[in-house]
Amino acid sequence: MQHQWDEMHRTRKPTFVMCGEPQGDVLNLYVHGYSAFFNRQQLGNFTAQLASIEGSTNVMLFWPAGHFLENLFAPFKEVIGALLGGGGLGAATVGVGKAIAYFLDHYKSVEARVDEVAQTLLPELANYLHAEALPVRRINLVGHSLGARILVKSLLASPEAARELPLNNVLLMGGAICTSSPWDEVSASLQGRVINCHSSKDWALAIKPDNERCIGRYAIPLTPALKAKVSNVHLATFDHAAYWPQLKTVVQYTDLLQERRGMIRADQRSSEVRFAEEDGELFPALVQARPDELKFLAELMAQKRSASIDASVREPLKLAIELQRMGGDSFMNLARGHGVSYRQIAEDVAQRLGIKFDQPVDTVELADIEAQVAEHLIEQYKDKLNSADRQAFDVELQAAAQKEQGVFARFSVGRSATTALSGTALAGLTGFILRRGAATAIPVVGQALAAAMLLVSGVRAFSGPAYSITTLAVLVVGVIRQRMEREALNQEMDLVVQVVEAFDLPRDTVMRTVASD
Repeated sequence: MQHQWDEMHRTRKPTFVMCGEPQGDVLNLYVHGYSAFFNRQQLGNFTAQLASIEGSTNVMLFWPAGHFLENLFAPFKEVIGALLGGGGLGAATVGVGKAIAYFLDHYKSVEARVDEVAQTLLPELANYLHAEALPVRRINLVGHSLGARILVKSLLASPEAARELPLNNVLLMGGAICTSSPWDEVSASLQGRVINCHSSKDWALAIKPDNERCIGRYAIPLTPALKAKVSNVHLATFDHAAYWPQLKTVVQYTDLLQERRGMIRADQRSSEVRFAEEDGELFPALVQARPDELKFLAELMAQKRSASIDASVREPLKLAIELQRMGGDSFMNLARGHGVSYRQIAEDVAQRLGIKFDQPVDTVELADIEAQVAEHLIEQYKDKLNSADRQAFDVELQAAAQKEQGVFARFSVGRSATTALSGTALAGLTGFILRRGAATAIPVVGQALAAAMLLVSGVRAFSGPAYSITTLAVLVVGVIRQRMEREALNQEMDLVVQVVEAFDLPRDTVMRTVASD
């Protein structure tokens, strides 16, 4: 890794890096975007992550994408000095202006390298495969941000080389390239599809220093001819930095390696499947759920005798369909061909629990509905505990919150105990209730919660009304959504820590300032 880092920075020439050992004759080539690595350790961590993608040989293209922290010390120091050292607003404004000007110049200088890298990428890939004697039957190209731009431009720049390589799918994540690109030409040499992962929460592309309508924020317009070759995948909860940390999820969700055959019923484009896949508040969250969260949902829903899944199911699509069914009236489900949206389920649960909002429920943020439902359930549970158990319950939740939140240990049991309920915290709550055997004390949904918790310990529970299931499901999906938002926040904090360490800034002061925002 040391040699590759030094060589690329010395020659400024892109280089191919093998990530782990070869795994068969399917090759994934990953192309990073702007400002990807600040040091060798970050590069090493990234290649180790790529090596963990199973079922393919994993190679990355390491190209001179720079990092915005390079040579940023002077303007950034002026900003920090003005804001934290008591300087005037004028000095801070000048410093911010210099930092912004530097960033724009730096980004444009890196962006100018894209065409140069793209011109030779595919021919050099062919040479690399020949030199390494890698047996390759199928190649998938995966690019993020400017890396996606490189891939698109490379297919346009070298159509002959593209036809000679066994190119299958091109996965574009948060792509920094215009939606009006010639996608018919881009997809012409592919055996598979162009898969565009986009998100309206990708604010990095929204402030990109030009007026491009980027595919990372918007779907590629599909003509009848393109529908068979281009797929748009809306990852509603992703920001620009979410793709690499959740790469395994994206690979599985988009079926990049074509492993999904047989996992979903043959009617995978039925009205039920389409409705579930288009439920942007539910399906992407389940795709990003942890194994223990999927297990909890599966066991919860499987307790209902009419459920069409069993407790072993872990597929997000099947779980989404089942939850939507349980949220709707059976006869109405038959009439419309599917259940109801997760938003409607959450609103119905809130109404049945008697939760009041200051505005019409259909205008309330979904996360606020989930938080109110969870807080309502937990407070009802705490009210039925004796003083000693209530204290132990609060301690367990707070410990779980600190474990989950990392540097953001700003948890307050008094206002919203639900901020702790993610991953290990959910398991902690489950264990607490099981040990004390008090789950049936919760009004309205007590029996359902007891059943859910008993299932975790391997005891088959009775089947109850769907409302009991959906109430607990809203709690768990809210947990998943809070965890994802917190993980994205922690990624931003990692960047702040890099800045603090790179410029030897007053750590405590900076962290207090950031945490207060």
